Amino acid sequence: MKWLVLLLAACSSNADLGGTYMVTSDVSSSPCGTDAPVQMPPAYLKFSQSDFFGSKIWTFETCTDAAATMCSSGAGLFGGFSEPIDNGWKGVETSDSFSGTSCYLGYSERTAVLTGKMLVIDSSDYSDTPALDQMHCTTDEADKRGKTMPCMMHEKIEATRI
Repeated sequence: MKWLVLLLAACSSNADLGGTYMVTSDVSSSPCGTDAPVQMPPAYLKFSQSDFFGSKIWTFETCTDAAATMCSSGAGLFGGFSEPIDNGWKGVETSDSFSGTSCYLGYSERTAVLTGKMLVIDSSDYSDTPALDQMHCTTDEADKRGKTMPCMMHEKIEATRI
């Protein structure tokens, strides 16, 4: 499986996501449609920034305590936020896989928007198994189709910076 991470080093964002947040709401649906509360949402999120070949990447870990000492490893670069947007950051990954005669395309997009102390993370995963040959089953094709593919998962987390 190939992954394409969009990194835009030339852009900048004033949104500093760094810190710990208390989760106030976590809803999801799979497939997309009617979001419902997540059964066991994280209590806290800890955001940190790293550098990936000169580009800023924001990632978060889920934590059980406000001090953020008991945290689960995040998704790393995949699942991160690398593109500055108004009041936040965005992350996009595309994927492709070809096996036998079957093509799989995937497109994931997430945003983290900070307004005052309120953080909203909105993420969706889209995928399809189009009738494409191996030559046309590419991450470029997944990127081109993007949100036009069926939405397979949606999650929205709201949290307050502590």
